[in-house]
Amino acid sequence: MKRQALLLLVTAIIGISGCTSLCDGVIDIEMGCRNKILAQKAWGHWSWCYGDLEHPWHFARGFKAGYKNVLEGGSGCQPTLPPQCYWKPGFQTPEGQCKIHAWFDGFSHGALAAKQDGYGSLGELPISPTARANMEMARTKPTSEMFYGDQIGSGAVGIGTPIPDHGNIPLVNPPIGTEADPGIDPMSIQPPARPYE
Repeated sequence: MKRQALLLLVTAIIGISGCTSLCDGVIDIEMGCRNKILAQKAWGHWSWCYGDLEHPWHFARGFKAGYKNVLEGGSGCQPTLPPQCYWKPGFQTPEGQCKIHAWFDGFSHGALAAKQDGYGSLGELPISPTARANMEMARTKPTSEMFYGDQIGSGAVGIGTPIPDHGNIPLVNPPIGTEADPGIDPMSIQPPARPYE
C-alpha cells in the first residue's frame, strides 16, 4: 500500500511538472504562429512600397524576420549575421552578397513597420496603474525624500535622518571636555559610526 502511494505521488509530481513545460511549449507555438501570420499580413500590406527592388524575395524574407523580431519583444536592431541559409557557398559571390544585403535591408524595414503598426510594446507585460504610479513617483522624488520622507518636516532627528547642509560641510562637535585642550586637532575627530556601517 505504501509503495502504491509513493508511486502515485511520484507520478503526480512528474505529471505536474510535465504539464507546465507542455503548456509553455503550446504557448510558444501559439505565439510563433501568431507572429508568423502577422508578419505575413504586414508584408501583404506594405509590399506595394517595395515594388522595384532588385531582390524582392530576399527583402521580403528579411522584412518578415524583422517584423517577427519586434513582435517577439526584440529591439528591431539588425542581427550581426544573416540566417544560416545565407552562409552557403552560393551566397559567397557578388550576387549572393547583394541578396544578403537585401535581407538586412528588409529586416530593418520590417522592424520599423512593426513599430509603426503599434506592435513595438506587444511583448511587454502590462503592470497595474498603482505600480506604474509608484514607479513614476520614485523617478521624480529625490533620493533623500524616498528613504526619509516620513521623517522630513516632522522635527524628529535620529539615526539615519538626513541633515540638510545646503552645500556646507557639516561641522562635527568635539567630544565633551576637549574644547579647552589645544593639543587635539579638531579635524582628527571622527564622527560617531552609524549602526548600519
